[in-house]
Amino acid sequence: MQASLSQLGVNVVQRSESLRNERSVWDGFWQDVAQYVMPRKANITRTQSQPNTSNEQQLFDGTAIRANQILANGKLSWMTPHEGAWFNFDAPPEIQGDDEAKQWFKRCTEIAQASLSRSNFYSVIHEFYLDRGAFGTSVIYCEPGKRNPVTFACWPVGSYSIAEDDEGLVDTCFRDFELTARQAAMKFGAENLSPELRKALESKDSKEQDKKHSFIHGVFPRDPEQIDPRKSDPENMAIASVYVEKKGKHVVRNSGYPESPFAASRFLTWGNEVYGWSPSWMALPEARQLNFLEKQMDALAELAAFPRFLVPSTHEGDIDLRSSGITYYNAAMPNAIPREWGTAGRYDVGEARAKVKRDAIEEAYHVDLFQMFSRTDKQMTAREVSERSGEKLIQFSPTFARMTTEVFNPLLERVFSIHLRAGLFPPPPESVVVQDASGAYLAQPRVTYNSRIALAIKNLENTAFDRDMEMTLPIAQQRPEILDNYDWDRIARDRARNNGVNADWMLPFEKVMEMRQARAEAQQAQAQAQQAEMMANAAAKAGSIKPDSAIGQALGDMA
Repeated sequence: MQASLSQLGVNVVQRSESLRNERSVWDGFWQDVAQYVMPRKANITRTQSQPNTSNEQQLFDGTAIRANQILANGKLSWMTPHEGAWFNFDAPPEIQGDDEAKQWFKRCTEIAQASLSRSNFYSVIHEFYLDRGAFGTSVIYCEPGKRNPVTFACWPVGSYSIAEDDEGLVDTCFRDFELTARQAAMKFGAENLSPELRKALESKDSKEQDKKHSFIHGVFPRDPEQIDPRKSDPENMAIASVYVEKKGKHVVRNSGYPESPFAASRFLTWGNEVYGWSPSWMALPEARQLNFLEKQMDALAELAAFPRFLVPSTHEGDIDLRSSGITYYNAAMPNAIPREWGTAGRYDVGEARAKVKRDAIEEAYHVDLFQMFSRTDKQMTAREVSERSGEKLIQFSPTFARMTTEVFNPLLERVFSIHLRAGLFPPPPESVVVQDASGAYLAQPRVTYNSRIALAIKNLENTAFDRDMEMTLPIAQQRPEILDNYDWDRIARDRARNNGVNADWMLPFEKVMEMRQARAEAQQAQAQAQQAEMMANAAAKAGSIKPDSAIGQALGDMA
């Protein structure tokens, strides 16, 4: 066992170094981005022993910083709002019609949403959004908490390396971090530390106690051959979690998870690159130029306020630059008058160029999308607002779809599983338990999203249908049968969902069909009753007609 742990420590360190070498080509780019977009994280390729403002001192314009902040704030408010229910656990398709299962998943949703509100999720996801917009890649980690059912952490960019599986999803992450011997003992237990760390822990020297030691945390899928299916302990779970003291390659903890504890997201991917491309990739040239331009414009403004002077060598006395100041010169030598020099710069040209750069930066970070309602012309119609917002949403929807598949789905499934294993959900109904050859298990919930941006993207379907109806209805006045091409029931239900109508307000389609059947039968019975009444009235009238009359003879012939 000890030999296998030693080899495991060596393997983790080697794999971490290999992935870090592959990542090194990105470190320089992230460092450049951080200087203009997130100066507080501009220590990727250089370290600093204490906080300082040297990074901010090199900045003369904060447009990229503000744009990335608006993007992160918009994601938080529109995609994962703290004050609203932005997701739901729903019954999977195979048991969608089961009302008991539906109510159970609804109750699970309420419990999970309350847990996220009490946890640090919303502060961490905001930092996650900032990293994602600035660097294009970000990682969020979720595990059971001590005070709350779940707790989260956003791993700093440059501290981790990732790898994909055969389907292009990130399934491996190695993170570097530091702990003192005391912190390591609290986290892993003193008995699991290496002899060197135990010695530092027992040392009375304060420098030894406060000295930082490097560790590696590796999270990766275990080889199926290394898993004993008869055991369910952490060392035989599908996802390995191994902590290694880097210097001695000593394993301080070997455990695992039933599902991946982290979610890595890329803003956009390009080719076979594992790491993501961010809006900063497009905005960085403009951010550099704008920073230089603002520096020169600041110098020009300073020059206009405090101009330079040419002073003849024959001038005697001081030049008084104060308000109402008096400077004496020799009247017999008019050419000896001090005068301003080199102050004819075009500040307006610089302003125009700066505006072009700022607009390009804000467009790269989708600022116009998240501020479109506050900047919308009050004279615009609802149709024009919808058209304009639709154009912006189309540009944003690819990265939103990637967020859904790479982060929200696995993260919320992880949250659901943690609560389920902790017994925080009510007992599930029998219909939720699935039986197969391998045994019984709980059906995985179907996660649906009803955040404002998810509904806005879905509402594009409504806009397209409205536009289609504007052209179709005039034709339908001449050819009504053309409307037979549309599934009106599905259109009505999908429009309601796209508009965010509560699913509980809509009857199951089977119930709707039963109501229609009952209504049709009632109408048929009413028609039959009316027909019977008409026949009875006709018979009564026929009895009062003389048989030998013309009408009587006609009725007789008809009979």
